[in-house]
Amino acid sequence: MSRGVPGYDEQKAAREVANFACSADFPPQMVEGGPFRGFLESLNPQFKLSFNRVGSECMKVYKERKAETKKFLVNFDGRISLSMDILRHESGRWDTFRCDDYVCLSAHFIDENWKLKKWVLSFRSLWGSDESDDYIPEGDDWGIFKLLQDWGIQNKISTLTRNNEDCDDSLVEFVKSHIQDKNLQLNGQLFRVLCCGDMIKTMVEDAFETIKDIIYKVRQLYSFGRSLPLWYLTTHHLKGALQLWSMGEFSSQDVINDYDVPPPEEWKKVEGVCLIADKMYEVSNALFETKHLTCNVYLYHLDELREILTQSSTDSDEFVATLAKDMLKKFDKYWDDMFLLLAISAALDPRFKMKYIDFVCSKVKGMEGSSQAAAVLVSMNKLFDEYVIRFPEKENFICESSSDSDSGSDSEGECPTAGCANHTFSVVKNYEQFLQLSDQPAKKSDLHCYLEQPVLPWSQDFDALTWWSTAGAKYPTLSRMARDFLAIPVSVASSYEAFYTEARPADEHVVCLKPELMNALVCSRSWYSKH
Repeated sequence: MSRGVPGYDEQKAAREVANFACSADFPPQMVEGGPFRGFLESLNPQFKLSFNRVGSECMKVYKERKAETKKFLVNFDGRISLSMDILRHESGRWDTFRCDDYVCLSAHFIDENWKLKKWVLSFRSLWGSDESDDYIPEGDDWGIFKLLQDWGIQNKISTLTRNNEDCDDSLVEFVKSHIQDKNLQLNGQLFRVLCCGDMIKTMVEDAFETIKDIIYKVRQLYSFGRSLPLWYLTTHHLKGALQLWSMGEFSSQDVINDYDVPPPEEWKKVEGVCLIADKMYEVSNALFETKHLTCNVYLYHLDELREILTQSSTDSDEFVATLAKDMLKKFDKYWDDMFLLLAISAALDPRFKMKYIDFVCSKVKGMEGSSQAAAVLVSMNKLFDEYVIRFPEKENFICESSSDSDSGSDSEGECPTAGCANHTFSVVKNYEQFLQLSDQPAKKSDLHCYLEQPVLPWSQDFDALTWWSTAGAKYPTLSRMARDFLAIPVSVASSYEAFYTEARPADEHVVCLKPELMNALVCSRSWYSKH
């Protein structure tokens, strides 16, 4: 107890400040200066906590929370999906400019209360040092498998999602090869997940690239200002310039003499790019701003995006049609690579089931559609069989078909009796046993029962997690499968962050700290809701 301040416990104060720093975006270095320090001293003049003291306490909080978090994950009875994100921090002026990249590895899962969770397992500099307790050494897999072993979850991993442009196939394959022995689902077909946000961003950026010289001219006439590197903002600025051009703002002789004003045919190309990008933004925004962004919602959004590109590919404007065709090629590659995962997840949405898979396969693949849909169903059955083995229920077959034998009487009426005989025919006994077996009601798995039930009416705000939380009693094994698949992140980022055209920024107040404290704060803050 500090003398002169009744009830003040400096150790307890240090722990509470550390708890706060490990739970909210509060930089612990603020305790040493500025308004926050003054605020604390106004409450207690004896408050003399140093940054080092609070930082040391933060490490204790982190280690305690990590032990609890590890225990939870080790005992977790479902699958865990991984995402790997690259964040960037830029500092200094042109002569002292520095750019540092940071790797964030997160675990995604749905807990027993059907709440979607994203917990950071590690956050470190891409070129970090071994000062950190959670240091990941450079290597074929950046030490990811060793990290998973440290967390005790190497047997639970189902997928890995990475930024496409940063993705090193050898890294993914190396991690996959280690986990392969741990029974990856469908022999690892679903392990590599390509980031949807990156795919859309790449298509739009490629479209901008086709008119980059025109954009340069436009920027001389119209200031884009300083804004976040979001691709829809580029479209917004180009549309603003288009509007001014249509009003004749750039047609004066002075402007023409001073600037290289694009001719009408070039403005027409800008308009064409904006037209496609605007339509793509409308669908992408609906996807990434979805209130319940689970794996089941991606397929129908991408189907809508494909419709837009297909229609644009037949546009009367040759430039727009060519642009759309090029984008469609990139889109179809992503569609084919990701279709099995997205289709299985969509089939686990009671609004779609296999009905939507049949519909979209026939539309996209034509005559080959039925075989593609059949392959999805085969994969679902294989997956379901794996879950039946992993989680044996007392009764895995819960649906029974109706039987007409319940009345106990012969529908053809009574047979007349011709007299008594003592001989017992063994063939008749065998026949009676056969009848008893064949009269048993046909039982079906909960997967078959689920797929046979009518689809739910369409609802824009449908929450698959809420539906499955109540349907679990009816479909016990299938609900486990749904819980694992709905948690798979198909995009590394969501909301407006999915529209970044470059690496998203790291928190400058965190990356300036020592590696072990930086990792501790980022991880423990992501676990906060657990504690």
